[in-house]
Amino acid sequence: MTFKQCLYLTLCTFLSIQCETEQLPLETSENIRLNQIGYYPSSVKDFILADHKASTFRVMDSLGEVVFNGKLQDRGAWDTSGEQVMSGDFSGLKTPGTYIIEIDSIGASHPFSIEKGVYEEALNASIKSYYFQRASMPIEETYGGIYKRAAGHPDSACVYHASSRHKKGQLNSPGGWYDAGDYGKYIVNAALSTGQMLHLLEQYPDAIPDASLNIPESGNGQSDLWDELLYELNWIRTMQDRDGGVYHKLTAKNFSGFIMPETYDLERFVIGKGTAATLNYAAVMAQAGRLYTSADPVWAAEAIISAEKAWKWALRNKNVTFSNPEDVSTGQYDDKVFTDDFYWAAAELYIATGAKKYLKYLESHPEPYQHQLTNSWKFFVRNNAFHSLLENRDKLPEKTASSMVSDHLKLADSLLVKIDKNPYHVALDRYEWGSNSDVLNQAMILCVAHRLSGDEKYMAGAERINDYIFGKNATGYCFLTGFGSKRVMFPHHRPSGADGIEDPVPGFVIGGPNHDRQDQHDVEYSSEYPAKAYMDVEPSFASNEVCINWNAPAVFVLSYLEQNRKE
Repeated sequence: MTFKQCLYLTLCTFLSIQCETEQLPLETSENIRLNQIGYYPSSVKDFILADHKASTFRVMDSLGEVVFNGKLQDRGAWDTSGEQVMSGDFSGLKTPGTYIIEIDSIGASHPFSIEKGVYEEALNASIKSYYFQRASMPIEETYGGIYKRAAGHPDSACVYHASSRHKKGQLNSPGGWYDAGDYGKYIVNAALSTGQMLHLLEQYPDAIPDASLNIPESGNGQSDLWDELLYELNWIRTMQDRDGGVYHKLTAKNFSGFIMPETYDLERFVIGKGTAATLNYAAVMAQAGRLYTSADPVWAAEAIISAEKAWKWALRNKNVTFSNPEDVSTGQYDDKVFTDDFYWAAAELYIATGAKKYLKYLESHPEPYQHQLTNSWKFFVRNNAFHSLLENRDKLPEKTASSMVSDHLKLADSLLVKIDKNPYHVALDRYEWGSNSDVLNQAMILCVAHRLSGDEKYMAGAERINDYIFGKNATGYCFLTGFGSKRVMFPHHRPSGADGIEDPVPGFVIGGPNHDRQDQHDVEYSSEYPAKAYMDVEPSFASNEVCINWNAPAVFVLSYLEQNRKE
């Protein structure tokens, strides 16, 4: 063999190896962060590259073909995560399919889809999670599959705690949803969460059609979401006292261990009675009553009457605060400011009854139109009022309605400014307990702004926030149980921890990064940075718990996008 022949064969061998190497898929890189569920064809589509430098990226389809080439943009340092951040935009890719992003010498992303109805499965799961939280009934295999369980907490004979203002007796209070990872039932959070989803049903009554969720009520000719909300609303009604006041919560004196509901043996108590619970009851019952009038006029009339009774009690008891009695350590949901609670109740009662006294109250007790991230569940009570009034602005004086629309759009615009400046496209100033709920409530504000204006920029902002929840965040986790490639496996959720099943119950939004880390005496966090203050471990109630008010804005936002991205 001549030298030239030898050189030729060597070169051919090298090129062959080189080609084979190039065709090999790159390993998944946790530094490439994107929405692991996917995007609508017309959506803004972008991703994050953290702590690496690169100039270009490519999008590969399921056949290994390059379908899009793009350039990376340097977004600088993000102090909240301690990262150097680059971003890439592939909005020009609109063809439905399954894809990955590849960056030479760095790796590949988790897979994602582009398709119509991309959030349908996640939406249905986020609603179905409430079914899995039902107290007082079994989760049957027909509806719950592998997550079947026996009934727990009949709550037919709950003892009145002294804080309830009853010296003796028992309350029959079955049903409703477990509030979070524990087995308590709390009125203020129940009302807030139910109210947000009722707002969705007011906008889109047919958004969640009958038989779409496979729950026991499926097939009754009524929206499955309505059926699920009624399970909670009927429990809420049991918590009103004869004088109109409403009990604060139904729990044991202390939290149980990680056990299944049917093995729970702690005595259950009706605890507290106060202004916040009573006003939140008045608001959600008035809201539900007006929306349910045509389906069940008797139920609706009774709900509105009970709401007015609660309002009268609150006027007589304007500042009855709640804090845990000395012998109780379950969730407090304490509040000392009731102006927002009065405002929400007055708003819903005015829309439901048309009584001028409620409008007069609203006009004489205005609430500030702002977004603040402090104890979010309290603040979002005010948003419930704004959203209902905006949807029913034809019932308001023209000047008042116009002002509210303007204020809402200004608020939404301020969120968009923050989203644009943030490399991960969220408007968070800090990471509180339930930060994912804060994020989703921002998205809800943007959805309402889109409904008011039709401006696409608000829709795009809401979609970018969804990207954060589904993986485009500093942890890389998809924060909805049962979804994503990098998924939450060990939520602080008693049934998921005690049922012996590897995967947790699906459809729960978990709390997310929490810089305060109230559980750090039991949990060792891997990062000091606020945006990374998250641990996927069961003991982490501060960052990894589930809660009904974290799911509620997700239900609204996902459904809103599904209704408005029908392409």
